[in-house]
Order: sequence, then structure tokens, then C-alpha cells
Amino acid sequence: MASPCVRCTRDAFPAWRGTFCGLARCLGREYGNVSRLLVNRDAAFIGLVGIALDPSEPHWKKATCCNPLANPFPLSDDHPAILHAAAVSVCGLAAKLADDTHDEGFLRRGLARIGRVLTGPAVDRAVATLNSTSFPTAKVLEALEGQEKIEATDPLRADQPVAEAYGTITSHLAEILDIPRQRPALQGLGSALGSLVYWRDAWQDRREDQARGRFNPFATQDHDEIRNRIATTWGNFGSALGELSFSRHGDLITQIQTATGHSHKGFLQLQTVEEAREKAERKRQKKERERGNSCWNSCDCLQCCDCGSCPRVGKGSCCDKACDCGPGDTGCIDCNPCDGCDCCSCH
Repeated sequence: MASPCVRCTRDAFPAWRGTFCGLARCLGREYGNVSRLLVNRDAAFIGLVGIALDPSEPHWKKATCCNPLANPFPLSDDHPAILHAAAVSVCGLAAKLADDTHDEGFLRRGLARIGRVLTGPAVDRAVATLNSTSFPTAKVLEALEGQEKIEATDPLRADQPVAEAYGTITSHLAEILDIPRQRPALQGLGSALGSLVYWRDAWQDRREDQARGRFNPFATQDHDEIRNRIATTWGNFGSALGELSFSRHGDLITQIQTATGHSHKGFLQLQTVEEAREKAERKRQKKERERGNSCWNSCDCLQCCDCGSCPRVGKGSCCDKACDCGPGDTGCIDCNPCDGCDCCSCH
């Protein structure tokens, strides 16, 4: 997920900041200060969805996050959805370290083993927190453990284990907040988010995976097929959001969806860096051509321009405003273009 636009959300933006920073504070308090590094926008989004769905008014406290000398601002670091997101983030790190002990090189395997030992107490605490809310931890772990099998047998569905895990994580908000009617939409939202996360990571890591000889679906599958799956999943994500009944911050969540679509447009369309640069260059050249067709380029406001020679007459160009193009009249507009005329860019 992407951070929302500050100007677009106006008064709603502090809720996103309070959720993101609240998650960081929760991680530090519950699992040690180093755990603050695990804060991420995907987990913060899940926390925000929980806060937005909570029938009870959430408690916002004034505190600081990373800078203790900063002015305190409203944040939520003890909401049930934030506690859930924090525990899931720690368990996600544990799953990543476990995966690295099998897939990476000798050095990274060693570092992963050390990391598992160092993070053991925090992971145990996170698992206990999840179990205390009846979260199906074993089910999620079982889904993730089937990743390699699906990658080997059906690479086009390689996103399924992550989608299933995210669906379970997100739908558990219905249990935590006692909103059972929202469960199906939360399940669909989480599944779509998990699928998008998997394909995004695979797209970003495709070159590194190729260099290391690791599996990556983009190395074996037709990109158009994956592009269609991503487009369908993105549509499902929006549909699931539309089915949720938010008690608050619905506009903020919509803005996050819009910002995500804009900032990850290259991924959603599977554009390579080179393709994105080529597209930007074509757009720049088009703008230059449009400027080159303007009659302002053939006169300097001190001289009259002949509207008959302007190829953009009648197409909303400056020629329509700066020249009197009546029948039999191709001269300048009646006012002096450089003496207070609105349509002259020189005064």
C-alpha cells in the first residue's frame, strides 16, 4: 500500500499518521525497540481498516513516535487491530527468516539462523498474542509451508498461499472487533492484498532471483497472463473495500487506494524501468510538440500574429484568444496583447 496524499485527505491524514506511528510504538513496546523497524504500510493499512470498522470510538492518545522531542500528536498504539497487526508483522519476520535458512546462500543462511535465535522471544510473544484471540496460527503456517509445492506444480497460482494467509489475517478483524457480518468482505480484501503483495515482490525481485537461480514466476509464465491476474485482483481489492461498512475514515481509505493505484501503476501494468522511461519520454516529446504548435512561438506579443497560419485555430489554442478570427479578419485582437490582456502571457 502507499501513503495517502496529505493535501487530498486534509483533516483525515492525521489518522493515517496516528495509525502508522501507533504501530511502530506498539512494536517497540511489545517486542523491543528494534522491532520498530518492522513497521510497514501493509500492516498499518490492516490496522487502519480495523480502526475504521470498529463500532466503538477508538482511543487516540497524544504521544510522539521516533523523535521524543517532537510535539505530541494523536496516535493509537493499543487498539486491538494495531496489536493484531504488530503481532502479525513479527510472525511475518519469523516466516521470512525460516524461508531464508533454506533458500539463500551460505552467509545468508547463517545470518537467518542467528536471526531466528535472536528474535525467538519476540516471536513466542507474538504467537501467544495471536493465540489469545483464537487466531488460527497453525492454518496460516500450513498455507505458507505449501508455497514451494504450488510454485513447482502451478506457477501461475504461486500467489495462492500468501493470498490465503492474508485473507485469514485480515478476516480475523471480524473476530477481534465482534463484527461477523464484515468477515466475507474482509476475507476478500485480505486475499486480494496478499496476492498483490506476492506479485509485487516477485516483479521487483525477478532479476535478483534469476541471478541467484531461484524460482520466480515471471521467468516461466507468460507476462500477459500474470498481468490479467493482477488486474483482476486489483479489481477484487476495490470491490471488497466497497462492501465494507466503515464507521469512520472511509474517505482516507479510499484515498489510500487511489494513491496505491497511482504510485504502483508501473507494477500493476508490469512496466519495466526501461518501458516507464520510454513512456515518460514520449509524454515529454508530445508536450513539446504541442507547445511548438502554439502561435505564441511565432510572435512575441509585440507583433501581430497571423491566425491563418496557426494550425491550432479553433482547437482551444491561444490563437483563439489573442487574435480576432472573425470573417475576413486575421489580425490581432482589438486590445493590445501586452497591455493588460488576460490571454497574453507576457504582461
